[in-house]
Amino acid sequence: MSLQTTPQSDTIPPRSFRFVIYALTIAMCVICYGDRAALSVGMPRIAQEFALTPAETGWVLSSFLWSYFVLNLPSAIVLDRVGVRIVGAAAVALWSLAMILGSLAATVPAFIATRVLLGIGEAPTFSLGNKVVRAWAPVHERGVMMTAFICGIPVGLAGGAAAGAWLVAHFGWRTAFSGLGALGLVWSVVWLLTHPEQKTVREQTHFTMLSVPTLFRSSAFWGVVIPQCCANYANFLLMSWLPVIMRQTLHLDLMQSGAYTAYAYLGAAAISVMAGKAGETLVRGHPLHRGARRNVVCLYLVLASLMGLLPLVHSASILIPLLAVSMAFMAGGTGANMALLADLLVEHELLGSVTGLTLTFSNGLGIIAPVMTGYLVQATGNFRDVFYITAAIILCGAVAARFVPRRPIHALPARDDIA
Repeated sequence: MSLQTTPQSDTIPPRSFRFVIYALTIAMCVICYGDRAALSVGMPRIAQEFALTPAETGWVLSSFLWSYFVLNLPSAIVLDRVGVRIVGAAAVALWSLAMILGSLAATVPAFIATRVLLGIGEAPTFSLGNKVVRAWAPVHERGVMMTAFICGIPVGLAGGAAAGAWLVAHFGWRTAFSGLGALGLVWSVVWLLTHPEQKTVREQTHFTMLSVPTLFRSSAFWGVVIPQCCANYANFLLMSWLPVIMRQTLHLDLMQSGAYTAYAYLGAAAISVMAGKAGETLVRGHPLHRGARRNVVCLYLVLASLMGLLPLVHSASILIPLLAVSMAFMAGGTGANMALLADLLVEHELLGSVTGLTLTFSNGLGIIAPVMTGYLVQATGNFRDVFYITAAIILCGAVAARFVPRRPIHALPARDDIA
């Protein structure tokens, strides 16, 4: 079904229809992270069934990141070439099939193989979200909508934790996986029928590959990459281990840990939307093309580092709000950081590819988080040092965001360099 051509960056599509696209894109993020939450919630049962140690559990939790990390850039290049309509539908269908296949796995290697397949499907997710927002959102909506898209992370993790815990407790982890996989297949069909047709590659006037050396010489590019890496370390730690942390810290059963995890993520989702709106207010009237949004990224990452206080808390009434605030500003900070990339990138048609390269670095550090956490917990028996280290990493990202991204980012060499 073809409704209209995809809007260019200098046009504003009808408000009602662009919000349909926003809603579907956010729903994609929700499903993506709901699928990830199902693994962390079901991990105690999976570890018991497959007789996994804490260190082995960390490797299983990180296994989808192996292919996710490797394919962030290639999938983003395909996204720029083929378009968000086809890539979005194919990617979600692929990772949804991986969830269903995971529910059928009988051995650890087979289960890990399905997680690797899931990582292949999820690889273009964030590049797609950033590209959709850049194409459909007017400049004054871009930061809010990117934060709303990233808000799909806590919403998905909350829904996945709550629904996953209920399904695991009543029907087993395999049913939880297959049910969430079926939901993703439905989204793929809806997206394919709803998103407008795009020009084919042959119809496009030109397709250009980004220049990695040019980006690497840009200090502003690294000023976006470093904060994203630091925030992603914390993101992957929490999405992998949070239900287990809840069970150990607050001595909860499976259903309670799923519910408390959902409360924390829902609180984070609500606060992050307000943070996104506040961030747009703070930068209004400032030169965004010169990196004014970096101050919002810095402030929000400083507030996200409050998770370093978690080892001092042993009450659910304090731990859940503290977690919610920390995760909300982490989402707000990463949303503002991706909007900052869109602000600074001169060749906006390559935003998908540049986002993919950014995420290759950030997910490379993210791979370390579940594995390092597994080894630290096995060595110490608690999560205290895990949160101290994570808070320090987030603060490093805040410092980089404040002082580095000040200039435009070029993804192609200057003509003088080519000559």
